[in-house]
Amino acid sequence: MAQLVVDLSPREESFQLKPPLSMVSSRIPEGLLTISLQRVQIHTGAPPYRIQVMISGGDPAQLVVLRDALHRIMMGTRGQPLRPLHPNILQDCEPLLPLSPEQQRVTDLALSGKSIFFTGCAGTGKSLVIKHILRALPAATTFLTASTGLAASALGGTTLNAFAGIGRAEGGLQGMLKMASRPDAAKRWRTATTLIIDEISMVDGGMLDDLEQVARSVRRCKQPFGGLQLVLTGDFHQLPPVAKGRQAMAERKFAFEADCWESCISACMLLTKVYRQADREFVDILSAVRRGRCSRAILDKLQDRCGRPLGMVDSILPTKLYTHTDDVDAINSRHLAELSGEAVRFVAQDTGNPDTLKSACHAKAVVELKVGAQVMLTRNVSAKRGLVNGARGVLERFVGNTIRLPVVRFASGPEVTVGKERWTVKSGNRVLATRTQIPLACAWALSVHKSQGMTLDKVEVNLARAFEGGMAYVALSRARSLEGLHVSGKIHPQALQADPKVTAFYAAMASR
Repeated sequence: MAQLVVDLSPREESFQLKPPLSMVSSRIPEGLLTISLQRVQIHTGAPPYRIQVMISGGDPAQLVVLRDALHRIMMGTRGQPLRPLHPNILQDCEPLLPLSPEQQRVTDLALSGKSIFFTGCAGTGKSLVIKHILRALPAATTFLTASTGLAASALGGTTLNAFAGIGRAEGGLQGMLKMASRPDAAKRWRTATTLIIDEISMVDGGMLDDLEQVARSVRRCKQPFGGLQLVLTGDFHQLPPVAKGRQAMAERKFAFEADCWESCISACMLLTKVYRQADREFVDILSAVRRGRCSRAILDKLQDRCGRPLGMVDSILPTKLYTHTDDVDAINSRHLAELSGEAVRFVAQDTGNPDTLKSACHAKAVVELKVGAQVMLTRNVSAKRGLVNGARGVLERFVGNTIRLPVVRFASGPEVTVGKERWTVKSGNRVLATRTQIPLACAWALSVHKSQGMTLDKVEVNLARAFEGGMAYVALSRARSLEGLHVSGKIHPQALQADPKVTAFYAAMASR
């Protein structure tokens, strides 16, 4: 069930809805959505008055269409639209899966105000824990960030650099201090009480030390990290900090190597239960790959079990994972061009800073699709129906006249008319930018970096050009099962290596 909440200006003494809510369904594009209004509650206590509309029925992917229609239809007595409290009502009201006992312990510790780092292998529910923490903490003073725009977009946050106001972090510490001291950035630093950083494995330790000094300076507080509570998460056995060139590779440090780590982080916690894969054999293989202990026997078993092509199931091909984006772009472009029929272009509707959207929004400004295209959802739509980030399908047709929308048959079973979704880039409770776009992308191929955080039912992995340790683990752990995994060609030895410093860090965690 989705919930729409709108408020009325405190100056208003009375209100009415124009037209009546019973007419809402007539405003929805034909064939896209059927709704049933179950309950309308009008709260007329102390201003501001609230109108609460509870809606059920229809395709969850299309409720956003209803939300936008309600925004247009519901009017106050002075003819002004009512202001929505939540810019992305589906994201705010999507029911979360319950936490396991160990996930709840992490959440409770974060809500106690302690600065923590929590980790775990792929599929242990780190993102779910973040969502629960976010819902429990005050939005105005809690800032969600990530090391990359892709990771930030998945959770509705912004990049760490954007929060800090340091741009590309050029000019050394003094340059960062100067930029972070500008009014907008300084206000964020001083407003914040909790800073969440996802994918901490890709944040360089030197960068974390610089930010710690920036925090103390801008917040005018000598406590570690300027008195901010830190909630850090990620897996250091996955992708490391980005470094270009041999010298940069040699100089980079993991976040746990930062001088400020011990003083800033009071507890490190490990999530152990894997939910993505149910096959114990596969979980054990992935654990060996993650720790760099993939023996010849384990590798032979992996390639023997996963050496056969997967083929097509109900016209849905496996997603091919590659280490380089040039391979991905070439494959997707070629396959789309080979399809006959008209290409339909979906151009995003944007608000706010274009640069912010470019760096921190997962959705593309333009999506071009054809009937027969292999596609993938780029955000969670309905976890109960298997319509999650990474869900694969084939585009069957387009519907609608004024607004054309794709109908996708997903591997998880349902045939769904996919409506537009709204991505919100936020800093605390301030919306920096929004993008409304179809949550689909061509998915004949995908890069290993962009697959991080996804679950794929059928995936072909090519690691012949791997250039980082952890790449094999990230790629292989996207698959839900050994039956849905195909390893093509040889795996570059670099992809199977685990950094000795990371191994030692996790060993120390386990011994505490």
